[in-house]
Amino acid sequence: MSICVIVSLLLVVSPVCGKQSGFTLFNLKHYAKENMTWKEAQKFCRDKHIDLATVTSDKVFLGLSGWIGLYKENENGTWKWSEGNKISNYTNWSATEPNFLDKEDCVYMDKESRMFNDPCSKRHELICSDEKLDLVKENKTWEEALEHCRSLKERDQENSTSPFRKNIYDLATLITADDHDYAREKAQQATTDEMWTGLRFLGDEWFWVGGEQLQYQNIPSCPTFRCGVLEKNSNKSFGIKDCSERKNFFCYKRPESRDGV
Repeated sequence: MSICVIVSLLLVVSPVCGKQSGFTLFNLKHYAKENMTWKEAQKFCRDKHIDLATVTSDKVFLGLSGWIGLYKENENGTWKWSEGNKISNYTNWSATEPNFLDKEDCVYMDKESRMFNDPCSKRHELICSDEKLDLVKENKTWEEALEHCRSLKERDQENSTSPFRKNIYDLATLITADDHDYAREKAQQATTDEMWTGLRFLGDEWFWVGGEQLQYQNIPSCPTFRCGVLEKNSNKSFGIKDCSERKNFFCYKRPESRDGV
């Protein structure tokens, strides 16, 4: 019986050829040749991507300039992000900013990741984002979570307007330090203390079900438990739990073009 389970799971591991590097949980698209008002930029990004970019770290945005999703509705308004209208917990204002709060309600970023508020009618380049990571606040076993994530492809393909209809989905792979920090930030909204990731032990090895190269050096070679988690209240890169436990989990969106590249 155990042999059948192993074979079944191995067959659904996605093949990824070539070296994987610079993997992050969201994509940025910089439109340097476009000059739009903030409202025009917002509509453009929502039509073609997810939204104007939400900034949680200046490291990811260095070298890019243009409108971002930060704005306020009026002179006394709170700065918030276009995506989800979430109040901003991160800003990186230039030394004299923000100023002219009675008439400058929208924000652009320069190539040094400094923020400036400006009239929303001004024209700038723009930075759009496609987020790859999705926190699912449902309690499932590891295998149920894997099945859920992979079923998202079919749901989006049925919706011709979905920006993700050309992507494949999996339990999330976490590669870089920024990936782990970003996922842990999202995990604060979870209803469990640990979230399933795509880390799995079968046969005699650990691997990511999405096919990315495993980077952990201190992972047990003969573990008692065989499924990976991210712990929201810990700085550890990974934890290991019994696959039959029920937890929230992370799905991520992986472009089909990465297969065979």
